[in-house]
Amino acid sequence: MPRGTPGVTSQAVAVFLASLTLCTQLSANEIQKGEYLARAADCVGCHTSNPSRPFAGGYRVPTPFGDVYSTNITPDPDTGIGRYSADEFVRAVQKGIRRDGADLYPAMPYDSFAAMSREDVLAVRAYLLAQPAISQPRPQNILPFPFNQRWILVLWKLANLHTGNFTPDASRTAGWNRGAYLVEVLGHCGACHTPRNTTFGMDENRKLAGGTAGIWQAFNITGDKIAGVGGWSDEELFRFLKTGAVPGKAYAGGPMAETVMNSLQHLSDEDIHAMVAYLRDVPAQPGDERQPRFSWGDAPVTAGGDGAKTQGSGSTDGDTLYRSLCSGCHGMNGRGSPDGSYPSLIHNTALGAATPENVVMTILEGIKAGDVAGRKSMAAFSGWLDDGQVAALANYVTARFGNPDLSVTAADVRQMRAGSTTSQTIMILVAQSLVAGGAVLMLGLLLLLARRLHRGMTSARLMFAHRDRR
Repeated sequence: MPRGTPGVTSQAVAVFLASLTLCTQLSANEIQKGEYLARAADCVGCHTSNPSRPFAGGYRVPTPFGDVYSTNITPDPDTGIGRYSADEFVRAVQKGIRRDGADLYPAMPYDSFAAMSREDVLAVRAYLLAQPAISQPRPQNILPFPFNQRWILVLWKLANLHTGNFTPDASRTAGWNRGAYLVEVLGHCGACHTPRNTTFGMDENRKLAGGTAGIWQAFNITGDKIAGVGGWSDEELFRFLKTGAVPGKAYAGGPMAETVMNSLQHLSDEDIHAMVAYLRDVPAQPGDERQPRFSWGDAPVTAGGDGAKTQGSGSTDGDTLYRSLCSGCHGMNGRGSPDGSYPSLIHNTALGAATPENVVMTILEGIKAGDVAGRKSMAAFSGWLDDGQVAALANYVTARFGNPDLSVTAADVRQMRAGSTTSQTIMILVAQSLVAGGAVLMLGLLLLLARRLHRGMTSARLMFAHRDRR
């Protein structure tokens, strides 16, 4: 053996080990980056139906057209993303196309994720592939015709999906651009907070002017001082995004409370400040409110003392229900607990809104606060109260502590409990009628065409027969 071979071998081993260590470190860094990005995108919120089985899918996403169930994004090769190549995963996130080529429903907000960088998408993939593989098939979606036909998604994408990575605005600060990326792309805030256009895509002319998340109302978060957050300070916006609670203004409920719990509370203060900076620059959009949602409250009460009904509220059942179910946490005066763990109902955007959906849904589904900043969760009363009782309680609290113009009936509650509103039901019926009418029209045209072809063929046969006789 030539001299120097052991030294050369040792050097080669050292280089190999150093390279292996570097690759391991790079992989660990990418996984760590992917974890943060997945938090910012709140992947766990929509892809987890059972907290003990994170990312295994099966989460029900209510839409105006029916229920869509989220997919398994664990590394399981059969029910998850274990067989997705890097390119296939990027295509699914940015373009909403499954590995088998089928189009994904836009309950997966790929119309926002389309602007994610490939590097960020692959970092999320690295993080997900590092999680435990869980075998869990996805439940069947519950969608009426024609919304259960995936081919219509091709038309939806043509109208609403705009591809291309996020391009920073060179005239803005790095913080503003970071906030724009977090709000518009990763955080996909517009998926809930932007109203939909006639093709059910995000209405870019009314960006962040308020939309829906199932039955829940996602409020206007533009700079309008009445309908939006123009009357909030930067610190209040920061606090709401970070904790979901701003006494005297708002307390996050429904999907927003879960977003704070799963996503926003984990973001750096720098990123939350960046989001605030961007939101401050979104053009103000007016709404239906006649005064700020947080300004309602302190309604006059009768001389019966603390807890008596508001003058004119006239809901004895609501008063009884409030005393027995709500006053222990929110207080007889509706001001909540001194430490803020149980929110005040006075100066609360949910009760001061122009529509009653969030109040009703809070009673039905409760609040999942996750003890963020000490805030306690609220029990769901859907299994305890019937539709009339929910309506009575909702009318009582809005009349006494919020917007007295709000009113809800037992029929309204019944429809919300079933997962729809009157306007959504009408929209589905109109869409079905249009499809049915279009089908009848197409059938009529085909029959007319067939009849003309038949006449043409008959005329041709007669002509040939006449020619043969000659």
